[in-house]
Amino acid sequence: MKKFFNPISPIDAPDPFMTYDKTTGYYYCLFTRGECLELFRSRHAANIITDNDSKIIYRFNGEKDGIWGDIWAPEMHKGTNGKWYIYTSGRNQKDPGEKRLFIMEAQSDDPFGEWAFKCKPTPDIFSIDPTVYTAPDGKQYVCYSRVDPTYGQVLDICDMENPYTFGKKVATIAKAELDWEFDPPYVGKYAITEGGFFVERNGRLFIIYSATGCWSDHYCLGVLEHTGGELCDAANWIKHQSPILTYGNSVFGPGHASFFKSPDGSELWCAYHGMKAHNVPVNWAPRYINIQKVDFDESGFPVMGLPVGYETEIDPPSGEIE
Repeated sequence: MKKFFNPISPIDAPDPFMTYDKTTGYYYCLFTRGECLELFRSRHAANIITDNDSKIIYRFNGEKDGIWGDIWAPEMHKGTNGKWYIYTSGRNQKDPGEKRLFIMEAQSDDPFGEWAFKCKPTPDIFSIDPTVYTAPDGKQYVCYSRVDPTYGQVLDICDMENPYTFGKKVATIAKAELDWEFDPPYVGKYAITEGGFFVERNGRLFIIYSATGCWSDHYCLGVLEHTGGELCDAANWIKHQSPILTYGNSVFGPGHASFFKSPDGSELWCAYHGMKAHNVPVNWAPRYINIQKVDFDESGFPVMGLPVGYETEIDPPSGEIE
């Protein structure tokens, strides 16, 4: 596969999720579409949108499912029962409505097959951006961004009884506290930690999350790390003091990332959205998918630095077919 340039999406594609499935040999991609869930696939990561191989698998149905639109940040993960699930959120009323998590279930082993609305899990709380981790012992956990009346958007982690039922253990493991977690003109306001994603490497477990507002040039990626013991215990997580991805090289507001392995499993890649220009007035602006390989330092900590510039050629993920 030949080299490519970022961004890989010619269209507005915020909150990208990408994964590679060895069974089918396809990459799959989801991102915020608002009124529906649309699943994209390709044999090549850089072509995930431009191949035009996609299908709409769900449109909101308030009367039936209690979801009235604003479907944001979907992710697709395999459950402990071997089935694929999509975790996302939607508005719970016509207008204005709060956001609630909901789950879709694949009806076959093929992610490009049929899907069905599964449930809105309890507890019934204002939350977005769910992501799922499967521990080495097979236990699953969900992390999501909850709207807290005191602290703004915080990150909670909860155990799971099964792929569509949340358990009783829950802990708040992050809230905006550091200067870079706030949009600079609004320090003390817009307290947002969201878009978490689990990354495991050499025995270390991280949650890489987004901080400040997605509309801001300063949207960036921070890191939480599990220090051992029960995952649903805030005392067992630490926050690293500096972000690992900030704006630069004409990519503004890089964030809401997902991470996926190359086809041969030797590389870890990051998919994130970014804007192509300054957004000082913080108006709506299109956000495009960028992908780049993640490095690790000698201790096993993820290293990204600045986004790869739009004029820089990028080698494809290792093991891609020609």
